Amino acid sequence: MTRRTFLPLPLAGTAAAGSARPLTLGILADPQYADKDVWKQRHYRASLDKLRRAIRRLNELEPDAVLTLGDFIDEDFASFAPVMKVYGELRGRHLKVVGNHDFSVDEERKDEVFDALSMVAPHASHEFDGWRVVLLDGTEVSTYRPRDAETAREWLGRLEREGRPQAQPWNSAIGRAQLAWLEEQLQAATDARQRVLVACHLPVFPEDPHNLWNDRELVALVDRFPCVAAWFAGHNHAGHYGRRGHCHYLTFQGMVETADHAPFAVARLFPDRIEIDGFDTEPDRRLPAATPR
Repeated sequence: MTRRTFLPLPLAGTAAAGSARPLTLGILADPQYADKDVWKQRHYRASLDKLRRAIRRLNELEPDAVLTLGDFIDEDFASFAPVMKVYGELRGRHLKVVGNHDFSVDEERKDEVFDALSMVAPHASHEFDGWRVVLLDGTEVSTYRPRDAETAREWLGRLEREGRPQAQPWNSAIGRAQLAWLEEQLQAATDARQRVLVACHLPVFPEDPHNLWNDRELVALVDRFPCVAAWFAGHNHAGHYGRRGHCHYLTFQGMVETADHAPFAVARLFPDRIEIDGFDTEPDRRLPAATPR
């Protein structure tokens, strides 16, 4: 694996903040493993080897945790066993969100997906020194999960009539209860003077065919809370980036694309900036952060 070098530049007047120990996260997106032939640019079988190489490098780097942004598999419940065996080589803490392809399994096995991924809950919050990492279940309201499928079809139809680009059956929405929980998490982080990283399989900004169905509602909520430094997502294998106000919206490249490239990243979250050290085709980035109120 090749790696572009990253040389952080000092921020004027922020030496104290810049010298603080960052929260360091390894970032993996869309391994999307399946034992099947290549389709377009997606090399499904190759994902196991690419994932193994990335995990070995992350083990050497020893981040505080590794975050996988969903789509562990492409299809077939039997795909979980080999991909989770590779993840068993990971040393340290593993944070996870589910993706749409993780539910491309037989109907009677969809309730087993979270257990297959060793996830205690569909959405969760984890606190680190000065940071709160909020993990969302972006697949909650969808046509491919039994729960709320009728609501999802109505939602999708409405978006199609409105001509919204994300009116696609592979997208989905976050439900009302989870939205209320997210707002509670952001308020708690504000009260505790914590910075927040939100992670979800689906992006919400900029406007894109891969976004959550209720992306505007999520962006409006983030707008209200300056503690949110970034929203990390997968789903769009090409990657994407946008900034709105205080929040960076960063979509990481999908590992399943191409035969040899294994993009992943290490994110270093400082009080005053976020540094993305990209590996292989994932670009390096330096993202200045707004100061929380």
